[in-house]
Amino acid sequence: MVNRIKIQSSIIVVLIALFCFSSCSDEPDQENYYTFTGEMMSDYLNSRQEYSMFTSIVEKAGLMPQLSTYGHYTCFLPNDEAVEKYLMERGITIDQLTVEDCDTIARTHLVKAIYSTFEMSDGVLPEMNMNDRPLKMSHGTNADNNAITIINGQAEIAFELQDDSVENGIVQPINAVLKTSTDLLPDLIKKNPKVQIFYDALVATGLMGKMNNYK
Repeated sequence: MVNRIKIQSSIIVVLIALFCFSSCSDEPDQENYYTFTGEMMSDYLNSRQEYSMFTSIVEKAGLMPQLSTYGHYTCFLPNDEAVEKYLMERGITIDQLTVEDCDTIARTHLVKAIYSTFEMSDGVLPEMNMNDRPLKMSHGTNADNNAITIINGQAEIAFELQDDSVENGIVQPINAVLKTSTDLLPDLIKKNPKVQIFYDALVATGLMGKMNNYK
């Protein structure tokens, strides 16, 4: 009788332990998972016709394999209408873009980090783009009075399409091609009307010339 009680007690202890283990597991319920699509950023570009021109630019730059692997990327993605407008301003066709052009354009729109619009406060992103240039964020409203994020004062992130996640990053569709900035710090100070007295002081002291040195 004593042995039977011991066996029954052991079974109860084991069952309780198994229940606690399953209840305390770090693994979330299936219903709490993000939808797993297996879609990489390269897949996102190749499967959406409205971004075919930027996709061609990325392919010509040789960056598509990189966007096919696991990593952390944010892509500020201009649609075909935006790319066409950019090409018209330059007076060229997409076929006339050199490999160097495509590399610069593609890297200007890619950041090796994931940023949702929630994380884009006014100012520059902590991580530079893949062209080693800062991206400046500001905010406003669109025609429907929705809060929107604006990059470099040039392109708006589409409110309805923002924060579209893929397996290796996040996509932020935009309505204009980002221009590559070649400004140095003195150029940015000169353009800012709020610091003109400071700018005049830098010029008067000769420090402005020293600040134009690059690496």
